[in-house]
Amino acid sequence: MKKIFSKKYVITLISSFTVGTGIILACSGDWGDDLSSSNFTPEAFTDSIYRPFFYAGYSFYYGIGYDNEQVNRFDESNKDEWASFLGNPALRDEIGELLYFSTSGAVDSALEYLTGKGKALPPSMQSFQAFRNKKNKKVIELLTWLSIVRKCETFGVNRLESPWDNESKQNKPVNVNTDQLNSGLLKGFSQSKDNFIKQRYWFQLVRSYFIYGPLQNAFELFDKNEKLFPKNNMYYRTMAYAAGAYYRTKNYTKANYYYSKVYDGCNALKTVAHFSFHPQEENDWNATLALCANNDEKATLWQMLGTFYSDEKRAIKEIYTLNPLSEKMNLLLTRAINKEEQRFSGGEPYSGNDFASFTIKKDSIDSELYQLVTRIAGEGNTSQPWMWQLAAGYLNMMTGNLEKATAYYKLAEKKLPKDELVQWQLRLLKLINTIAGVSNADSKLEKTILTDLEWIVNGRTPHDLRTTAALNWVKQVLSNRYIEQKEFIKAVCFSNYRAFYNDNSNIEAIKSFLNKPNKTPYESLYAKLYAFTINDLLEFQAIHFTYEDKLDEATAKMEGIPAGDPLPGNPFNGRIQDCHDCDHEAVQKIKYTKLSLLKKMKEMEDKIKAGAEVYSNAMLVANAFYNITHYGNARAFYEGKVIGQWHSSPFSIDSVFRGLLTDMKMATRYYTLALNAAKTNEQKAKCHFMLAKCERNQWYNETIFKNNSSQWDDRGTLPDFLPWNGFKSLQQYSNTQFYKEAINECGYFREYTQK
Repeated sequence: MKKIFSKKYVITLISSFTVGTGIILACSGDWGDDLSSSNFTPEAFTDSIYRPFFYAGYSFYYGIGYDNEQVNRFDESNKDEWASFLGNPALRDEIGELLYFSTSGAVDSALEYLTGKGKALPPSMQSFQAFRNKKNKKVIELLTWLSIVRKCETFGVNRLESPWDNESKQNKPVNVNTDQLNSGLLKGFSQSKDNFIKQRYWFQLVRSYFIYGPLQNAFELFDKNEKLFPKNNMYYRTMAYAAGAYYRTKNYTKANYYYSKVYDGCNALKTVAHFSFHPQEENDWNATLALCANNDEKATLWQMLGTFYSDEKRAIKEIYTLNPLSEKMNLLLTRAINKEEQRFSGGEPYSGNDFASFTIKKDSIDSELYQLVTRIAGEGNTSQPWMWQLAAGYLNMMTGNLEKATAYYKLAEKKLPKDELVQWQLRLLKLINTIAGVSNADSKLEKTILTDLEWIVNGRTPHDLRTTAALNWVKQVLSNRYIEQKEFIKAVCFSNYRAFYNDNSNIEAIKSFLNKPNKTPYESLYAKLYAFTINDLLEFQAIHFTYEDKLDEATAKMEGIPAGDPLPGNPFNGRIQDCHDCDHEAVQKIKYTKLSLLKKMKEMEDKIKAGAEVYSNAMLVANAFYNITHYGNARAFYEGKVIGQWHSSPFSIDSVFRGLLTDMKMATRYYTLALNAAKTNEQKAKCHFMLAKCERNQWYNETIFKNNSSQWDDRGTLPDFLPWNGFKSLQQYSNTQFYKEAINECGYFREYTQK
């Protein structure tokens, strides 16, 4: 037989855990909802009862990941219903204690006390107001029912420690005399005259047959008696177990029909019914449709199928044919649009892409979806025609038909409800359309969009409205326009780009702008959007000047900002082997901050210029310049808001800054200066080795860590190391102690000497 659909992912359905209040596990996990590419807010168009079924990227159910309410889904409603049955709402807390925390022995003892067979209540229940009147027959009925129910509590009211714990011994019904249990439940069901109690015996008995068997008894008992009871929560909970029994006996036609009834009739069980719903073949699907009493029931089935198998377009077509006014299309439309947004912006959730990364282009969207939505929007005969018109406008915007988008938005606006979220959804889509339609960001455009931008930036939108993707897109588009117009201050404020910081004049210009008094409203807006503060910029300038050996300028900038944390290691250390952790764990007599390091380096450079202790001062300055690169122990020196931090490798450094932060030029200069001033072979040997390290790092920079590289280029063909000039020169000092230490600690050098 023909499969009804082939899913893009596989779900294993274990019937015993996908009915009633059973465990609902999602194969996709709970990684959150991916909204980075979405501007179309489902909350604006769809009833909140469908919220778990909004499109959610990798997350199975929107907002919750997976359904973890299987333990206490009906706790509160049960307490309310029993309190109403007893005629005293004040008893709901006591009822909760009885239903969910009392032991079987305590329940039996309380029942014996109320029926005159026991002398006292158990200690845990002596304060219960419900037991003050021993003649209250309804309390006795509650306890009688609960005494029997306790026999199946290993499954029925078990409180699991984890929603994933469906294999533990806690879940397995043990030591249950099923004949005795079912006999007691059947007796209670048959003899109960009160419909409230009778329905609860019915539920327990159907569930017991489902758990312990025979399965046929479960759905037969339901089918025979379902007309006796109101269609309340208890009715649909019972129906869910009957559906599960049908499913386990491979009657998928009836099972899926019942699941659709549960889904439509009980909001609390919507996710349960949806997850258990599983049409197998076209034949059983058509047979399920044939069971429907009306078109609305068929629409429910198509809605479930459209969400479960991610075929919203087919489901919309079918429901529209059945009833154009059906509200069940609304959920499917929002899912289809949200999925199209995802595809339009990169294809997969968490791909690193979002709506801001992509340009609007012709023929970029699903043509079938476009034709379906625009056709329905044009016919205008749905329950919410404005919703379809907004969707059609948005799809036209994505494909570059901006005039058509405007026309659809005007149509929608004529009949748009006064609901704030809906009104602001239109406002957001119109803003996107306006930005998309201009080639120049001139003063006219700025005046047009100012109010709407302030509205989004200042957070005056409803909580549910999806503005993040739209704002990011608007900022990126405007930034691109301003770059083209050579208005770089505006460009970097709307969307920060690292190349801006290559020119110090740009930094001075943005500092002047940020300090400018009496900004215009538009200037105030994009100043607010700018990613950094004056202090961030001063710190970056100080760092940049340092790598150019302009220590006076660097110090002046660094003195203008608050002192940060001390550097984790002594930057004047020089090791044979680079060992950041060793330096960070070592005891430091003096802890240097960024500013105190600069001052100490300047002090040593001044001594070098004066000819004082040139070798030792040059070595220490060289060590500092080495350690403040990515290769050294003081990477924290350059970490900040502008450059970033936690760079695990040179590849993780932005290519704009990578060359600056890995360059060995200054360290090489001062190690060479120290070599020229060295007087002993030990000193010279150390200088040659440190120069070899610089040569090695520079080779990495130029051969592997290219400015625009993001991977190890040709790593399979490159040698592990080369015979650095420093290694060659070091061989003439083989009689030194340093040479022996280098042989012992440096495997590269040891291997080189053995060739």
